[in-house]
Amino acid sequence: MIMGSCHDPGGLIPLRQDPTMRTISIITAVHEGGHHFIGDTYESLREQKLPDDWQWEWCVQEDGTSGIPAKSLPSDPRITFGTGLRARIAVTRTHALARARGDLIRTLDADDVLLPGALERDIETLERVPWCVSACVDLHEDGTTAPGPYDPPGGPLEPALFYREVLERRLSVQATTFAAHRRLVMALGGWQALSGAETVALLLAAEAVAPGEFIAEPSVFYRKHPDQTTASRRYWEPAEAATRTDALIQRATALRESGWKWQQADRHGHEPQMEASR
Repeated sequence: MIMGSCHDPGGLIPLRQDPTMRTISIITAVHEGGHHFIGDTYESLREQKLPDDWQWEWCVQEDGTSGIPAKSLPSDPRITFGTGLRARIAVTRTHALARARGDLIRTLDADDVLLPGALERDIETLERVPWCVSACVDLHEDGTTAPGPYDPPGGPLEPALFYREVLERRLSVQATTFAAHRRLVMALGGWQALSGAETVALLLAAEAVAPGEFIAEPSVFYRKHPDQTTASRRYWEPAEAATRTDALIQRATALRESGWKWQQADRHGHEPQMEASR
């Protein structure tokens, strides 16, 4: 396994990847005590079938400096592991993003399981649009599963759909399935520095500046267990939860009012830009 730490950039060793192939970077945040399912996550990633000219890399970042989650990872040159000061998931994911080298990125929680074909469908969809989300299936502790009950239709998404939903304090998708062009995510500043709901914040920001699609075929088993962050009563403390939602709505609103639209990179590698509409 390739080791490094985000507070020591010089310690990171470049991934041994085929430079002739395109890469999708999987972004995973993990913390000590929240790493017990990461072996299953890796197995689901290892079994993914990609288009012939694609490969994946897995950027795993610990929220903390214990190094303990790294012990649950296999020796695989496609994995990088970093550590850093405790700062919660948004900052942790953004630190992982800094070393991602893929044209595309996909968010993956450390306790979730990718379903067959998930990354291939992301890649195919992102040939058409800058970002996408997909259906997921809840995986309960007893092994039973349940599909998301409010999924939108597959295909191009109605503009501002998720923005309007969040204004109503609901969301029909799991934002943890978010995949996008890496430069779009970089242009948006990565994951908004909130104590939670950072994937929702990124989803709404991307929706404000670029069109997206919903993939109706499930991409992930979303594991439900008592140790997950969103299962704690503290996470849902009313004042803090309201502040998180207000903050992500304010950013999405500001982006919408700015008139900026993201321009996707072409296949010759020219960089996209944020352009103000006239």
